[in-house]
Amino acid sequence: MDSGLIGLAEVYDIPEQHTDKRSFKSIEQSLLSQFAILASFSGVVLARAILTPKRTSRLTPTICYLVEFPLVVVPGVLFVTVASDYSAHFVAVMIALLFFYIMRTRAISRIKKQSQFNVGSRPIALTVGRALTHLITSICILAIDFGSFDRRYRKSRLFGARLMDTGIGLFVVVMGLVSRRPRSCIELRRHVLLSAMPLILLGIARVVALLAIDYGQDEHEYGVHLNAFFTLGLTKLFGSIFGYFAHTDWQLLPIAFCVLVCHQVALTFGGISEYVMDDDVLRTTFLSANREGIFSIPGFVALYLLSIYFGRWLFAKTVYSFKEMIGKLRSLLIIVIACWLLMAVSAYAVGISRVTCNLGYVIWMFAIMSTMLWLTMVIFNLIFEEANERKLDEPQSLMDETQFNESENLEKGLLIPSKTVAIKSSGTQCIIIESLNMNGLVYFLLANISTGCVNIFLKPKKRSDAASVLILHIYMFVVTFAVFQLYKRRIRIA
Repeated sequence: MDSGLIGLAEVYDIPEQHTDKRSFKSIEQSLLSQFAILASFSGVVLARAILTPKRTSRLTPTICYLVEFPLVVVPGVLFVTVASDYSAHFVAVMIALLFFYIMRTRAISRIKKQSQFNVGSRPIALTVGRALTHLITSICILAIDFGSFDRRYRKSRLFGARLMDTGIGLFVVVMGLVSRRPRSCIELRRHVLLSAMPLILLGIARVVALLAIDYGQDEHEYGVHLNAFFTLGLTKLFGSIFGYFAHTDWQLLPIAFCVLVCHQVALTFGGISEYVMDDDVLRTTFLSANREGIFSIPGFVALYLLSIYFGRWLFAKTVYSFKEMIGKLRSLLIIVIACWLLMAVSAYAVGISRVTCNLGYVIWMFAIMSTMLWLTMVIFNLIFEEANERKLDEPQSLMDETQFNESENLEKGLLIPSKTVAIKSSGTQCIIIESLNMNGLVYFLLANISTGCVNIFLKPKKRSDAASVLILHIYMFVVTFAVFQLYKRRIRIA
């Protein structure tokens, strides 16, 4: 996540020595970050509980958007700024309300009577996870420039597990969850030309734009010349190449583990970690100038490959029996617990570092995403009855070619003619979430452009807490309303 023209000490939490893994602090930070994410997720759940399908059928899309905005977006803004101390309290209240909802609707008895559970060709869990990643990232990239932003959420310079450390990692996970391995040279070429290259070109365009307007880029995040678009594009490029050599989805696991282990060995025993983190190393060559972005790529590639396999395993079918659904959720819960335990162990063993995308960081990303996927499936696919009322006439397996074409469109959104797009709801009944999914890249670009404009014209560091929160809400209203208008008109650009 980029921060624009802001001092290094104000952006990063900098340890005294680059060898300090800050193990216990990282665990504490990861829990704090999780509560911030859960606060935004709770807003989505609250919006779905209030705007039931019966109610939304009587309201116009614009009214639904106006009702959803304070429920979905406002908590995300408040709980990273002036109300950051109360995110855990908000989550606790939402848990209590959820239990009340379960008791009032007798959801448990209804679930037991359900013979089939339709997760759909567009799983709700992926829709919510993808949209939350966009939503939280867009809030943070501007909020960090204001004094009201909670310093505990700022990026870690070397080791740490803060909220803003999650951005690029969760984008890679989501990109992997909706992707598949290329099975032929034609598919590999399509992955490279239609997925990886546009991201790399956006990275180049961003560099040119920043140079043209003389807008600063923090060299300690991705390097002097690289940025998040390069990381995503190169991850997609090399991930597709590695995936091409896997003959089955299962083979993605050993390939990913091999890449990750080799990456961690190089970081720990090859001196790469010290080289990347040492400020005394001069940035005289392209490699040294961009060492953060370059040497983190293997870790992100491993994370991407693991995410592809995980998505294939989790959503292997679109319709599950009661026994299959409970078994899947039980297995996913075990993965959630295992990931958090491994994250705690890795925090002491190798540390958690976004700047190198090491083993600890990869495990942490999976801990977050698996947690959110489990919660979304339990709440939306089990507790909220609308998801279970969808027609059971969709493909029974995600092996269906059409489904993967749609998944790739979710990932890049570049192939579908805007005039022929039909809105296909994932079942969230949340217009803001659906809008972010339909035009995620457009939303992210608008957020970045708006962030630059605010920094140039409004001087955020000079704003009071009240003014900063007001500006953030206006900014979020503008960018979310823009993609909502595209969604309402059934226009998918990217």
